[in-house]
Amino acid sequence: MTFVALDDEPIALAIIERYAREVPGLQLLASFTDAAAAADFLRENTVDLLLTDINMPDVSGLQFVRELPDEHPMVIFVTAYKEHAHEGFDLDVVDYLVKPVSPERFKRAIQKATELIELRQKAESAGNAIPTEDHFFVFSEYQQVKITIQDIRYIEGMGDYVKIFLADQSKPVLTLERMKVLTDRLHPHGFRRIHRSFLVNLGKVAAMQKSKIKIGQDWLPIGETYVEVLKEIGKMGD
Repeated sequence: MTFVALDDEPIALAIIERYAREVPGLQLLASFTDAAAAADFLRENTVDLLLTDINMPDVSGLQFVRELPDEHPMVIFVTAYKEHAHEGFDLDVVDYLVKPVSPERFKRAIQKATELIELRQKAESAGNAIPTEDHFFVFSEYQQVKITIQDIRYIEGMGDYVKIFLADQSKPVLTLERMKVLTDRLHPHGFRRIHRSFLVNLGKVAAMQKSKIKIGQDWLPIGETYVEVLKEIGKMGD
């Protein structure tokens, strides 16, 4: 597993580098004290995991993660302040480490990230890939669940997980998958991204406004970079 580290304190980075050398299979690609340099590196390189401080002089680690692209690495926060833990987990981070971090606590956090990667790989090999038929299977709650494509109302992204909302089913199906993968594969079936967190079945749209659309009883926001999808929805009625 590859990772990068971001912290404005060189000593903190040195500790992370030392701990990383003790974890088999963990590769530190780069460490940064400057958030802009870290962002540039992440745009140009494929990385599995980001370890970042929160309280930094140029940008908050929370804001840094919020501004990452949709398909960004898993995140572990490493900070001296406990009060940001709730905000951190709202961003679907893997773990939240409070300084000073012990080698044992560091290894447990890395193990959690490793297990997430392994789960994703197992899910893909077990049949999460969406075929050209009218259905596919996802791994959810320790079983393979059949999903009929045209029963999908919309999909909500939650970090490495997604919630699949189905017609005539109140509880969504939670599974380990990335939004970009589903977006690419469901596009031929009439699904479009309307927000970094939402992929919708255009055939299920009941109403729309300038900044949101309605599917069933749910109003979903339209992100500023996805407003063009409104034209496509409008043309469906022509």
